[in-house]
Amino acid sequence: MSRQNQNLTSKLIAFIAVMCAVANVLGFFTIPIGIAEIHLMQLPIILTGLALGPGAGGLVGFIGAAVMAFRLRPPNPYLLIGNATLGFFAGLLYFRLKKIKGRPIVSQIISVLGAYIIQFPYVYLTDVYLMAMPSAMVLTVILPKLLVEDIISVLLAHFILFRVNISEVLR
Repeated sequence: MSRQNQNLTSKLIAFIAVMCAVANVLGFFTIPIGIAEIHLMQLPIILTGLALGPGAGGLVGFIGAAVMAFRLRPPNPYLLIGNATLGFFAGLLYFRLKKIKGRPIVSQIISVLGAYIIQFPYVYLTDVYLMAMPSAMVLTVILPKLLVEDIISVLLAHFILFRVNISEVLR
């Protein structure tokens, strides 16, 4: 059996499936903040990316965004790839940065901000050119809201990861 197959346990598959389901459920709920509403669908995506790496984070991002993508009017299937990008790069950057000595929250926030920066042009281009949203709305509402949601999600993910070593639990 190859090394990849050895690491693919039933616990890991179940965890990824649960995180996909949680992300989809969180897509139904919003939290009003002033005139805007935020959702925490990114929490399981970021949590999985930070805990298990880019592959699992990208998979949860892709599958976990399905409800949100098709619940919007008009549906926005480009959210699937955008959230897969977030999960993949949050995991990839964190696996590179977590070796740095210091508090893990710093590496986690930097990883998610890096993933946001990578995701930014994709979200802008798909929303403006493929979904025909006004550029000003994407730049002043959607992208700043996404940044706030990502920061809140990484802070919540940090508190979970501080308490539970998910990769150890899944072995």
